[in-house]
Amino acid sequence: MREKPAPIAYRINDAAEAIGIGRAKLYQLIAAGKIPAKKCDGLTFIRAVDLHAYISGGEDVGPLSTMTEPDR
Repeated sequence: MREKPAPIAYRINDAAEAIGIGRAKLYQLIAAGKIPAKKCDGLTFIRAVDLHAYISGGEDVGPLSTMTEPDR
């Protein structure tokens, strides 16, 4: 059986889920010009490369091994 190819673009809900944010936050990022969006036949799409670029451009917070959970 063939593997399903990775998507080249996402609809709004799928794009938000892919990067772990809500729809409202994604719309804010689009409005701020931080993530480009395309309209095709009335549908809004976010290209996968643009999501990757947004995430890759984020601030490095250090290696995961140095991150600890707060004491409870």
